[in-house]
Amino acid sequence: MPKISFVGKREVVVDEGTSILEAALSSGVALYHSCGGNASCSTCRVRVLKGLGNLSVIEDAEAQILDSFDLKSPLRLGCQAQVLHGDVEVEIPAWEKAPRPNKTPKVP
Repeated sequence: MPKISFVGKREVVVDEGTSILEAALSSGVALYHSCGGNASCSTCRVRVLKGLGNLSVIEDAEAQILDSFDLKSPLRLGCQAQVLHGDVEVEIPAWEKAPRPNKTPKVP
């Protein structure tokens, strides 16, 4: 099973297909996310330090948000980047905030 290392925080073993945001939330790692994982805000961005090729490809919704905020690789949206195989090491931006309750329903 793949592992996500959150630099300075913890390592989490995940099932393939788990998003970085899901892994953070389920393991108690604070990763701010204001849109509820709908790829519409960029607040769950992470810097991928290792294992970028082990993540899902960037799809249109994520690409549009990254482009609109002028965010370049190795930055990814934690809500969209899924671990497909192998280990990944990510850094959460210094401006992180504790996750807040979200009122936006996740789009299926």
